[in-house]
Amino acid sequence: MSGLIQQADISQLKDIVEPPSASVLPLATPIWIILIVLIVGLSMAVIYGWRSHLRRKPLRYAQQALNQLEQPTVKEITFIAKRAALVYFPRQEIAPLSGRTWLEFLGANEQQHAELLANADRLLFQPGHSDWVEQYRQLVADWVGQSPRRLTRHV
Repeated sequence: MSGLIQQADISQLKDIVEPPSASVLPLATPIWIILIVLIVGLSMAVIYGWRSHLRRKPLRYAQQALNQLEQPTVKEITFIAKRAALVYFPRQEIAPLSGRTWLEFLGANEQQHAELLANADRLLFQPGHSDWVEQYRQLVADWVGQSPRRLTRHV
């Protein structure tokens, strides 16, 4: 039995070599694809957000101007609304609007704004009527508060 088992010579043994530690790079192909998709998606979201922010800028200015009016007049409110409308619509479409057609353009309907629509000419061309002026200011504020996409859809 002792003849079959040979003792290993310690001098012939080699030192144990540890493998190098795993590196983070190079990444596997699926991980690269996921990273590229995430970067592209994030970039598109940032670009979309920025464009949306810029598209709403005139409406934010109009909203701010409406809020700064202490004693609003119909003329001041109309000026703010038409200035904002000219950003999103051609001048040929906005310029001829007045009275009832202007109020309907702003989204006035018979259910909510019947009195305002019935007295549109008196409201827009005669001073006074503070209740109607406040209703008109609220109508314009609601119109300005819409998103630009929704704003241009109803026309």
